[in-house]
Amino acid sequence: MVEHICTIVSTLIELPEAIEVEFAKLKGSVYGETILDTRFRGRFRLSEDLTPKESIRPTVHELLHLNQIHLGKLSARRDGIYLWNKRTYNVKTGEMTTAEWAKLPWEIDVANNQEVILEQVLRIGNR
Repeated sequence: MVEHICTIVSTLIELPEAIEVEFAKLKGSVYGETILDTRFRGRFRLSEDLTPKESIRPTVHELLHLNQIHLGKLSARRDGIYLWNKRTYNVKTGEMTTAEWAKLPWEIDVANNQEVILEQVLRIGNR
């Protein structure tokens, strides 16, 4: 299912040529996370506890982050500083609430685009 979603999304937005999905135990209410490391430019994690149907939304969400990384809009430095459109953000990942995280510009960007992409994925996937 996840591979099929990646294929569909790759026809809608620009993504890295190779995408790697890692299924892992994620903490709390985290369903997916994109790895901001130059060694893994096309890798994201999904919760191993999700059903195939539950994995659709987080997969689209993380693919939108991969798009941001691929286009050079989002990156992270080794010292933990995030870069969004060349502006720096000192993000304390372990100390932020979900609500605080959702207010970060790259999360707002994904939120603004996720529903449109998700709708297209569901429409194309149901053909």
